[in-house]
Amino acid sequence: MKKLTFILFIAIAKMGFAQQDTTLIYNSPMYTKDPIRSKWKPVVKQVGQLYQVTFYDRKDVTQEVISFEDKDLTVRKGPYLRYQKGILKEQGTYDKGHKNGEWTTYNSDGKTPKKVGNFAHGKLDGKYVEYWNGNKEEGNYLNGLKTGIWKFTYKDGKPAGNETYDDMGKKIEGSYYSKEGAPVKYEDLFAPPSYEGGLKEFYKYLATEVKYPAQSLKQKIEGTVKLSFVVKKNGSIENVEILSAPNNELANEAIRVLALAPDWTPGKMFGEVMETRYAIPVKFSLKK
Repeated sequence: MKKLTFILFIAIAKMGFAQQDTTLIYNSPMYTKDPIRSKWKPVVKQVGQLYQVTFYDRKDVTQEVISFEDKDLTVRKGPYLRYQKGILKEQGTYDKGHKNGEWTTYNSDGKTPKKVGNFAHGKLDGKYVEYWNGNKEEGNYLNGLKTGIWKFTYKDGKPAGNETYDDMGKKIEGSYYSKEGAPVKYEDLFAPPSYEGGLKEFYKYLATEVKYPAQSLKQKIEGTVKLSFVVKKNGSIENVEILSAPNNELANEAIRVLALAPDWTPGKMFGEVMETRYAIPVKFSLKK
């Protein structure tokens, strides 16, 4: 008898989650293999020496603009733009298929930066700044690892803490302060969202609720669906996004079950309850 096996991992770090290049590069035509982009209308045009693909939803609203160095659309190069509900959400530049240079993610107004990071061929490298409801985290990355002194500042400019990292990205010391300037523990300011009963119970929920899609089962399609989602202040889940998936059917099933999951306990940043985004892989595996 075949059964479904899940391997799940919640990527949690004190400042959101690990920063990395999650870009997906598909063979041509890449948009027919991506579960999200396959639903959008692509328009391809040559811009200088690059080939630019603009994706539109069913209402002809721009969703994404990707530039490629080749007409087969296999290697990303040049400007990139991502929109959400018609508002600019992210922009940056690719080189040789990887994020390179400065990348900016915007708040819901499409103008105010949420985070600004510098990349060197897919890895964070250089100055990094992220804002949390007016509070700020800033420091430097080296080859994808935090390095040197990182500072946390409250929205009124008062220090919330300092951390020091060695060249291997290991935190060697840290000090944290309340809004009144008193020394506090890290846990007093930063806490990730939690699921009632812990992650073990969350795994059980997924294992009991997910139904292996019929067509994928028939074709013996296996693989990992990588999703990200936001845990809101009220503990509900929204803005579930596909980072990668073997096909649309497995992706849609993972999204369906995740979206129906019971509420989480929201996390906090700088001592405040805030929305937090997570990344989670769900592995679909058929075993006899």
